[in-house]
Amino acid sequence: MPLVDYSSDSDSSASGADGSDAGIPPKKQRRTGSGEGSASAFGPSPSPSPAPAHAAALPPLPPSFHDLYASTVRTATRDDPSLHQGRTRQNPHVPGNWPSHIYIEWHPPSAVHSLLVELVSSLQAQARTLSSAVQVTSLLLSDLAAPQPLHISLSRPIVLSSAQKDTFSAEVEAAIRASGIAAFTLACSTVEWHRTAESGRSFLVLRVHGTQEAREGDTEDNPNPELTELLRRCNAVVAKYGQPGLYRWAEGDDVSRVWKAFHVSIAWSFAEPTEELKMVTERVFGQTTAKGRIQEVRVPVEGIKVKIGNTAYDIAIKRS
Repeated sequence: MPLVDYSSDSDSSASGADGSDAGIPPKKQRRTGSGEGSASAFGPSPSPSPAPAHAAALPPLPPSFHDLYASTVRTATRDDPSLHQGRTRQNPHVPGNWPSHIYIEWHPPSAVHSLLVELVSSLQAQARTLSSAVQVTSLLLSDLAAPQPLHISLSRPIVLSSAQKDTFSAEVEAAIRASGIAAFTLACSTVEWHRTAESGRSFLVLRVHGTQEAREGDTEDNPNPELTELLRRCNAVVAKYGQPGLYRWAEGDDVSRVWKAFHVSIAWSFAEPTEELKMVTERVFGQTTAKGRIQEVRVPVEGIKVKIGNTAYDIAIKRS
């Protein structure tokens, strides 16, 4: 990554050849006065350099940079929900086991991030006024108010043994390469609450779907051909390792419904998604302006992440 040059505000005065202060005139008192004619004893102060017409923008961080900070630092040797806003692991930590996940990572542009933060903040304020005083926790910001990456899951949270972890990511990569899927773009549609029994939490999610209306082999019943194919291949690899697949309820007769399941989580709550909470959510996200702006959001998919323990592997998808 190229460095950005910055000009110095001042230069050091040259010293004598012998390093002494000989030849340096004694300090003089600054003249006193008022108005623009005032100047120091060494002459008028130089006027500041005009700002460049177009300030050089820093280049974006490469995706591999985010992989360096893919997980938080463990502050305890055992699972402690008090350190994680009361959350508990779906798969309790066992020494020698590696919690793993396959997903698509998304870093929303600043304008989209600001929009989502504004809407979630409004929902948080209104949810607290409900009869049940619902606490909604944002997934958009870290504890230090830094933007958080979001994701679309292609697997459940699974667990690998030390003997399995080295081959798992390679098999996932081979499966994705064999799909022939090129980079694609997703659009956001509705905002809904989704309850998961495994985590005991309700998630506020953005549903996502494909943007192209016609591709070879597509049907009108599946607006998410890329995601459903990636999920099928990832589930096949996960099954080889004795782990449950994602969206297994959509197997068999319900396979046509799986395209509706893909989403980006933006907030969560321990509370059940009651009708009261749904009405408040619709009031915030269903207003015409907010709804229209959300439907304009696009999610580029150029790679798949495989996270094993605290290490994330990036599998790039070929460009079309």
